[in-house]
Parts: sequence; C-alpha cells; structure tokens
Amino acid sequence: MGVIIGKSIFPGIVIGQPYIERKKKIDIENYKIPSDKVDEEIERFLESLQKAKNDIKQIKNNLEGKINKEDLQILTVHIMMLDDPQFINDIKKGIKKEGNNAESVVKKVSNKYIEMFEKIADPIYKQRALDIKDISERIIMNLTHEESVDTNLNGRILVVRELLPSELLKIYYSGINLIGIIMEYMGETSHTAILTKALEIPTLMGGNDIFSVDWGDEIILDTTSMEGKVVTNPDIKTLNRYTEEKNRYKNKIKEIEESIDKETITIDGERVYLHLNIGGRLDITQVSRKRPDGIGLLRTELIYMDSLDFPNEEKQKKIYENIAREFEESQPGKPIIIRTLDIGADKKLSYYKMVDEENPSLGCRGMRLTLSDKTLFKNQIKGILRAATYHNIKMMYPMITNLKEIKEAKELVEECKSELLNEGKEFKNDIEIGMMVEVPSNVMLADIFIDYVDFFSIGTNDLTQYILATDRYSPIAEKLYDCYDPAVIRAIEMVSSAGLKKNKKVSVCGEMAGESQAVIALLSLGIRDLSMAPAYIPKVRNLVRKIKISELKEIKVNLLKAKDSQEIKDILNRYLEMVEGRN
Repeated sequence: MGVIIGKSIFPGIVIGQPYIERKKKIDIENYKIPSDKVDEEIERFLESLQKAKNDIKQIKNNLEGKINKEDLQILTVHIMMLDDPQFINDIKKGIKKEGNNAESVVKKVSNKYIEMFEKIADPIYKQRALDIKDISERIIMNLTHEESVDTNLNGRILVVRELLPSELLKIYYSGINLIGIIMEYMGETSHTAILTKALEIPTLMGGNDIFSVDWGDEIILDTTSMEGKVVTNPDIKTLNRYTEEKNRYKNKIKEIEESIDKETITIDGERVYLHLNIGGRLDITQVSRKRPDGIGLLRTELIYMDSLDFPNEEKQKKIYENIAREFEESQPGKPIIIRTLDIGADKKLSYYKMVDEENPSLGCRGMRLTLSDKTLFKNQIKGILRAATYHNIKMMYPMITNLKEIKEAKELVEECKSELLNEGKEFKNDIEIGMMVEVPSNVMLADIFIDYVDFFSIGTNDLTQYILATDRYSPIAEKLYDCYDPAVIRAIEMVSSAGLKKNKKVSVCGEMAGESQAVIALLSLGIRDLSMAPAYIPKVRNLVRKIKISELKEIKVNLLKAKDSQEIKDILNRYLEMVEGRN
C-alpha cells in the first residue's frame, strides 16, 4: 500500500481501477516529397487543418448546454490559433522549402513555437505552449489517422503525465465516464484544471514520479481536502474505511443540494452574499440552479476574443444588455459588475499585436493597456454606461497600480458622459465604479484608494502571486504560490479594514472565494461578499449556514498572529471540522 500526495483540483472520493496512460508517441516518419507532389502535400496539410477546426467546432456545438459556455472558450481560442496565418504559412513554407512530408514539418514548426514560449522568462507562457502542443497533435493525428480515445477508459481513473484540454473534452464528448484524474503536471489555474472543475471530475495534480508507482488493480482517490491523496494497492481495512468516507461524502453532497434554495445566513443571523464569476456569456440554467446574489465579476476579455476586431460601442452595449436581460429573468434586480478589458500576460487577442516583453505579467496589461489606447477604452466605457441605463450594472477596473490611473480613468468616464449627452444617447450617470485589488500598492494605499471608488474587489489569484513574487503558472515555484501565506491574509485584512471604515463594500472574486477553509478566513476578516465559479455556490452556501460569526473573532486574532501558511491551514481546518459536524 502506498500514498501519493498532490493538489486537489475538484473534490470527491472515488474508488476504482487505474488507467495508466504513458502517452504513446505518434511515430512520425520523416521523408522527402517529390517536387511535383509538394502542392498535393500542402493541400493534405490544409485538409487536416480544416478537419481539426471542424472537429473542435463539432465538439463545441455538442457540448453547449452541457458545459458552461465560458468553459468552452478554450476551444474558441484553439480555432483562432488554427487560423493563425503565421503558423499556417510557416508550415506551408516548410513543406515547400524542405520538401518534407506534412507531419514532420507540423511537428518541427510547432516544436519551434513551443520551445520559444517555454524559454520566455515569464512561466505564464507554459499554458500557451500547451495550447500549441494541443492543436499540433490534433493536426498530426488527422494526418496519420490515429484514434485518440480508448473506450477501456470508461468507468476508470485516468493516470497521466499531462492532459490537454481538447483531449479531456473529446473523452467527455465520446460519452466515456471518467471517474477521476491523477496528473503529474501541476497547473491549478490551467485550462485543464478549469475544465475538470466544470465537468466536476475529482482531480489531483502534482503527483511525483507517477509512472514509477505500483498502482495495482484498485486505487483510492481522495480530493476532499486541499492536499489530495491517492492510496495505491489499498488493504481491506483501508478500502472499508474509505467506502464509509465515500458514503458520508455523498450524504454531504445531498445536504448541500437540499440547502440550495435557502438564504445564505450564518447561525447568528449575518447575511453573506454569493455572486458568480462569468466570462462574457451567461449559462442561464446554471444561474437558475445556483440562485446567486448577483454577478460579481463579468470578465469582458472573451467578448473581445470572440470578435474579429475590437467590438465597437454599439456592439458592446447590446452584449451587456443581453446578458443583463437574461440574468434578470431569473434574478431580477440583482447587480452585475462588469470588469473592463484585462488583456495582457496570459490573455491575447489575435487581431492586436502587443509589444513583446520580458515579463508581461509586470508589463502592459489591464488598465495600463486600456489607458494607453483612449479610443479602445472609451468605446467600452460608453457601451457599459449605455447598457446600465435600465439595468443594475456596475463597472470595475482591473490592475490598478496608482492613484493617477484612477484619476485618469475618472476623467475619461466624465468625458464619455459628456459625449453621450451631446449625442442624445441614454446612459446611467450615477453608475457605481470599483477597482480590483491585485497588487501590493493597492494594499499599502487601500485607505487612500477607497476614497476614489465605490467598492473594492480583491483578486486573490494575482494578489497572491504579486505579494509573494511567485508566478502562479510556474511548475517550479508552484509550492511557493499559497494564498494562505500570512502575508496574503494580512493584506486581505488591511483592504477589508479600509473598506469597513468607510462603509464601502469589499468582495473577493479570486479562487479563494470558493474554498471552504478560505471562506472561514475571509468571513473572519470582515468580508461578506464572495464571487466564484457557479459550481462552488451550493457548497459555500451550505457552509455559511453552519458558521457563527461570533466564533470567528478568535479565529481572526490567531490568523493574524500565524507565522506560516501551515499554521493558518491548521487553524482553519480545526474550525472547519467542528462546523461540518453541525446539523
């Protein structure tokens, strides 16, 4: 019997047979093409490229309504990458110049791009390298007529070094019931991790040397706590214990579902508001089932990524109005917070060439980019102002660094209002405007920033990486990226205190908002608004209903005295165990 430790991505307990995938390499033969057959070879490549696009579109169409539209956007990104003229031309030129077969040239060109992205100092490009690997493997499989899904995977736990997003979606689309995933690759904010959450598959990432393990015929995967574990070759006693644990967990899930229609109020009567994070499209079925208190973060990047060019004022107005109308059908009067464009770092637009930077996470992204292009920014501001006329819409700025940016944005908003007034267009004059708290300067000057905005929303993903100087996408430094680090907890407390003193709302819209231990910490620090992925709302609602705010005063004192993240996790886990025991 052995134990493998890793990071839990989606919670659950599963007992079943492992399916070990040592990812067979497709044998690519490298051979010369007769000069009179080069055009035919280029055409063969183009047909495989088109088939790859058609396959992705078919998967996307068939999964709509089954998976959140937002979570399917990665497929839109892959289609855009397959349309990239430079990528296509490099392969066509390679076939012509080298006279080699299409498979070998696709492999060579894609490897060039993958190596280029992996060499960039900012590890955020690890995901971009994986995306290129994903689309190139799809093209090569079409050229070699390889089949990628094994039906023997049905009802088993997949053990794999890494799993590409399109591979996971193809497994799901094929009707295969994948009951769990164990991955060596660590990337809790990667596209694959996001999809495993959306598909609600218990997943563990970051297991070491998984192919040197004796897996046996049956394994146990337990991802119910932050640190997940796999038990290999379990004995009868362990199997029986986990069978009981699994039944208890099923009863807990049933309890969560039964509390979905109840108010999110603590035992001692404190109201907590649970909002949705969405990515530019609304899945109304999810909204109706989860009963959120609003949309706490509407990311607008995917609206831009879905366009062939920057969407103009009119188009944006219509998109935001449509989202608001759909949302209000089931949640009338509840607020929608629209975050202005936050591209840069890991988010790119196919039609906009950004300056190459050594470290794009610290470069031109978010407000830095939009303030450098006033026309681009004003189009979005006007679209939001006009859409808010008859809807409860608020606006929020990302990646604010200093007060000058807030003042400059405020001047632009007033400029937009004057222009709309002169044009005779209706708009909301008294729209509420807030800012994301994502960088250390926001924390240090929270008491000053709060006087210039109507609310704060803490983006704990970026705040954690910037406070700890640790890239959240880095496979090397991922152990240092820890939102439970005392420095992050103290930063959140400083921001929350600044908001409470001025009686202004402070919410959290990062990954922390959906984690049980983090919810306890955030409530103890005075946060009463949490925004998260739809899947986490029922769990958090059920937890809040078991908490006493009066008990959290001592928790807060202990958290702020803690010396390391393990001490903080121990404090929160002890309280969570006590709370979970309540009926």
